[in-house]
Amino acid sequence: MAAFDHVIIGSGINALVAAALLSRKGDSVLVVEREDRIGGCMYTSDAVTCPGFHHDVMAATFVLFLTSPAYAALAEDLGKHGLAFCHSPHPTAVLRPGGSALVLGMDRAANIAAFNTRGAGDGDQHGRDVGAIEADAEFLFALLGQPLWSRQTMTLLAKQAWKKGLGPLKAWFGEAMEPSRGWLETRYGSADVQALWAAWVLHVGLTPEATYGGQMSRVIAFALEAAGAPVVKGGAGQAAAAFRSLVEANGGILRTGVEATKIIVENGKAVGIETAQAERILARNVIASTAPGQLYEGLLAGGSSPETAKKYRHGRGISNCITRWTGRLNGRLQGWKMWP
Repeated sequence: MAAFDHVIIGSGINALVAAALLSRKGDSVLVVEREDRIGGCMYTSDAVTCPGFHHDVMAATFVLFLTSPAYAALAEDLGKHGLAFCHSPHPTAVLRPGGSALVLGMDRAANIAAFNTRGAGDGDQHGRDVGAIEADAEFLFALLGQPLWSRQTMTLLAKQAWKKGLGPLKAWFGEAMEPSRGWLETRYGSADVQALWAAWVLHVGLTPEATYGGQMSRVIAFALEAAGAPVVKGGAGQAAAAFRSLVEANGGILRTGVEATKIIVENGKAVGIETAQAERILARNVIASTAPGQLYEGLLAGGSSPETAKKYRHGRGISNCITRWTGRLNGRLQGWKMWP
């Protein structure tokens, strides 16, 4: 008989969201984490630079989590368990070597006016760019939130083709595929405006030359202007603490220092895990919040591995904490926050 309804391997934000939602349903949940703390990249340290300050060395802004369906479902509960956000009316800025600087606010009209002073028409272009994302938000975010080859995506595309027309929809995808560098260099004349957005494509694991970088940069520009760059009050580690408190209040269990070494499979179905301590834990469902290599070459070693897993390549580290695109952070300067 299964000891738990769900065993979750790993404790990054995706795993903690799953644990919170499942435990809230009344299901029994166990989260096992091989490190001595939960949260993955949601980590705050008090021993990095200045004494008396706490530092977020990995996960930084939570804008895409704050605007996600997961947060909408869990916001009230997480708030009761200590999760709060700090906001600024100026979510990002750039300071260039020559001494020029440009600050983004959360007032579109003010941003348009400020950008126009740096380059003729640059503010108007900004208005068109973020306005287009706003107009397409329902379609775009639904597209990003669905498996590519699925009935839902095909239905979504069919509806959009009916609404826009096939030609305009093809043009929309063509523009969406351009890299971030191409978007910035062909739309904006001001080096300050270009520099303001240039680094943000890195926050979704893409390079300035990567396909789809321009579209993701515009998504970030829209999100920052609309929702700011919220950071967790007290540091990102407080988010992990709030999740722990919520899951445990729902009857869930989180164990650190426990490494899952094998997923037990019987008759083609995962029925539990084995740990490095030779412990056998049975469950109706096993959720592995791991990289494909860890799953197929480690936890399921000896079984058949899909070709897609064999071809999987790790992306670049990024410095945001988000829901579907979990942060694999590199702690670059933009990712640091200091808390007294």
